[in-house]
Amino acid sequence: MHDILLRYALEQASLDSSVLAIYYRNGPEIECPPVSLSGVVLRWGDSSYLLRVHQKRPERSQEDHASLKFVLERHGLRLLERDAKDIHREPLFSNARTIWSHAGRRVSLMERLKIAVALEDGPQSVIELQDRTRLTCDVIGAVCALACEGLLRLDIHDTALGPHTIVFGP
Repeated sequence: MHDILLRYALEQASLDSSVLAIYYRNGPEIECPPVSLSGVVLRWGDSSYLLRVHQKRPERSQEDHASLKFVLERHGLRLLERDAKDIHREPLFSNARTIWSHAGRRVSLMERLKIAVALEDGPQSVIELQDRTRLTCDVIGAVCALACEGLLRLDIHDTALGPHTIVFGP
């Protein structure tokens, strides 16, 4: 279950435009407090967050929390903990799953160019994008595929993915 939760958390993070980098870090095992500094790291701005995914977030005393924070800060990290409830929060969970179901989908060069040119005028809904580009393909599928490639961004946090989803340039 942990691996699938981690996968879902990474899918969501990869679609978040404020996440500047996602990478795996090898690090030491610290004994006091017991923590591994190896794992997935997400970078936002100047801060790096060691991602920990749990079925249920662990409860820690203030002392344990302070010790953990101290160790992480000494290695230039902060802790980002996500649990199953947080990861499965809607509509983000379903939207991210839908978007990633289009990963690797072929989007022709002409479709890419039309979408890119339309987005030069600023963010717009999928339906506006379809009207402006006159694309005959599945526009939602195309923008999902391009979002997986990091070529555009979608507003997926507050409403279900659909014709009124706002599309942003890179």
